[in-house]
Amino acid sequence: MLRRYALPGAAALTLAFVAACSQAPQTPVSASPASGSTAANADGSTLKVTAPGLVSPKGGDTVDTRKPDLVFTNSTGKFTSIAPQYRVELFDAAGTFLGARLVNQGSGGQTTFPSETDLAYDTVFQWRARAEFDGQAGPWSATESFRTLKAPTAGGPFTGSVGAQRSIQFGEAFDIIVNIHNTLRIDLGSRSSREFRVDFLNAAVAAIHYGHPRFNAAGPDPSWCVKDAGGGRPQSDDVLVLCGSRDAWDLIGGAGGNGYFFHNDYLGKLPNNQNVYPPPVGSLAFLNR
Repeated sequence: MLRRYALPGAAALTLAFVAACSQAPQTPVSASPASGSTAANADGSTLKVTAPGLVSPKGGDTVDTRKPDLVFTNSTGKFTSIAPQYRVELFDAAGTFLGARLVNQGSGGQTTFPSETDLAYDTVFQWRARAEFDGQAGPWSATESFRTLKAPTAGGPFTGSVGAQRSIQFGEAFDIIVNIHNTLRIDLGSRSSREFRVDFLNAAVAAIHYGHPRFNAAGPDPSWCVKDAGGGRPQSDDVLVLCGSRDAWDLIGGAGGNGYFFHNDYLGKLPNNQNVYPPPVGSLAFLNR
């Protein structure tokens, strides 16, 4: 059984909100026939909805990021249709409560709860979710667990150390990416797939973000990220972003076509509907070619 403890705010998991539509309820809460007051169901819930179904991560799986998306199927009303919010709670492996946040219901039958805060490396976490509406709460989902990825190491065929974390300006970050492209003789032209170009960008930015004994031995700068355009659209294959300020640069003109070229086209600050995140640490394996 999970044990709950109040911890300082810094220990709480920060989770982003996603948009959803709302509908006017009819009779979504359990009511006492005698008084009309809200009465708890057998499981302690007061909202007539099903429990969310946890989709991922689950079953102790290891995720390839420190900011996992927590995905669950939406609750459904037993007697009426409503669009509740969801409370997601995070616990450590021992069941100690770490934090909770509310998120609006997602479309398509499921909700995604993206984390905005790095979790500890190589650590087991547990989580669960329930629907809430107008001060009432539905039943909790089952509790599932996952493990975060291990801290990056030199690995691969390259040996050597990586320096301490440092500040890398755009010019040096750009040079690291171009050097990886040239050294590994990467072809981002018409014979490349979008998936391959995304793999290249993730690996090149990962060398900056995490450090790499061959291509960035001086030390990492976790300020650099990649992005997608939001709304379920795929990740960009040619944009480098500062994680915090959201300043972005287009790196490749004509990506996917013959005659492509590197440039440093400043795009300004990305709008909030575009997602910015670190490249997966596992993408460093691309550099072992």
